[in-house]
Amino acid sequence: MNNEPINPKPNRLKALALIEIGLFELGFVAIILLLFFGILNYFNILSVSDLFPHQLGWLPRREAPNGASHQKIRQSTVATPTPSGFNYDVKKGKLLLTQYLKDNLNKQFLQEKIDIKQGLSIDGRTENLQYQFGSYYEIDKNTISANFHFKESTNTSNDFIIFIQPSNLKAATATAELANNLTSLYFLKAYSPISNCSVKSTTSYCESFKTEESGKRGFGIVFANNGSKFTPIVFTCFIPKDSKYYLTQTSCITP
Repeated sequence: MNNEPINPKPNRLKALALIEIGLFELGFVAIILLLFFGILNYFNILSVSDLFPHQLGWLPRREAPNGASHQKIRQSTVATPTPSGFNYDVKKGKLLLTQYLKDNLNKQFLQEKIDIKQGLSIDGRTENLQYQFGSYYEIDKNTISANFHFKESTNTSNDFIIFIQPSNLKAATATAELANNLTSLYFLKAYSPISNCSVKSTTSYCESFKTEESGKRGFGIVFANNGSKFTPIVFTCFIPKDSKYYLTQTSCITP
């Protein structure tokens, strides 16, 4: 009887070696990909931890800087995706914002033909928000922007707001005197004098916010830090009684 040990066939050894090499290469590629997506996730370039929270939610992320350059003025509404299946009254939305501009702006700052667009945001961007209507234009080097919103899935007025960026304003801090001068320059309404001014972080503002018979109305000025400079904005807003924000709104620009 032949008692010599049985050696594996050369082909079998080669196959095992190839499998081991293949597994090593797959593992190496997986580690590289994980590091790559981890870097993208950390710097908030591609938020894979948000896309796959159960599998990759543990990946670290850098905190967004709290500097003033990232600070934004709060608008009276929070933009949310438009609910499907509801037909907003486009004609009514355009008429309401047109009339609000006519009722509040001095004539010299009105367009001869007011252009209202559905979905236009307060900063001139077009968004997929069918309940939002906006106007954005320049006149005598003043930038005028206005917004109106329906309540979601209704044709009921939710809020109105006008922002004006004045031309050739050299001041960098909001004061009551400046606020009263600018609001009377741009707006028709004979508002009560503004006396309430505040500073939050690097933003200063003066505002009067009142409750009227038909809703809440505010007006004032704000100096917002826009990176390397302060941007002055003169504003007014109106929150009707039917608005979902009527009970909680205490300002045009702050939470």
